Amino acid sequence: MTILAPFGPSVKEIPLLSSPLVTVIAQIRFPAVMRIESDRSFVATFQEAIRKDYPILRTERQLGVMIGPSGATPQDAATVWRFETRDPDGWQVTLASSFVSLSAKRYTRRSDLLQRLAVLLHALDAWLGPQVCDRIGVRYVDRVMGSHLLHLDQLVRPEVLGLAGAKADDSGAMVIHSLSDTLFHLEDDSQLRGRWGSLPAGATYDPGIEPARERSWLLDLDHSTSAPQDFDLAEISDRVATFCDRIYTFFRWVVTEDFLTAFGAQR
Repeated sequence: MTILAPFGPSVKEIPLLSSPLVTVIAQIRFPAVMRIESDRSFVATFQEAIRKDYPILRTERQLGVMIGPSGATPQDAATVWRFETRDPDGWQVTLASSFVSLSAKRYTRRSDLLQRLAVLLHALDAWLGPQVCDRIGVRYVDRVMGSHLLHLDQLVRPEVLGLAGAKADDSGAMVIHSLSDTLFHLEDDSQLRGRWGSLPAGATYDPGIEPARERSWLLDLDHSTSAPQDFDLAEISDRVATFCDRIYTFFRWVVTEDFLTAFGAQR
């Protein structure tokens, strides 16, 4: 079925046996709670609430960077708590002083993400009781590699593919790097940022996206709202579900039926 518009009606989800999805993240931001930074006993209460599903705990110190008129300015390192499933490629909960996120490298169905996030947010609300939600964001990143790149013009609609699908000309010139970055503003005051294009081996445009060891074509869709709102669990869950649905519709608009077949569509 051809999808006619990137923000059209909802599209039925079709699982892909060999899905090119490499990252999915749902993040909820709230006003900073500084006890999360250094009070292990405080965080322990949250750990106990989710430990059955995420039994592995790791802590990290992450350096921040603020971008201003004078360039990048390093910020103080912040503590990040990571709670993981036993599967190293499974689900991961990340907690910091101003956000919680749920992410996975291997993705099955959208319903799994939404169910896990609902449980996580209930645990966060019971423990922390945030009054305000500063931002809701959902991000999906797909990566196409290997022999699929030889037929990329059959897998991705031409207006999205652009120069990334150009073949080497008689002079031998070929595209090494081509990245598009488009921001859409939607009627509900949310926005969807789409980045897509070809990258050489070992290259990345975002520190949060691990580079591939070979040439690849990426589709990175990030849907978010940054207007503060009440920390209402039902409203946040509805927003996340809507963002997931829009991202999937946009994804299906980008790719062709040949793409679905190539990655093992389970119809």
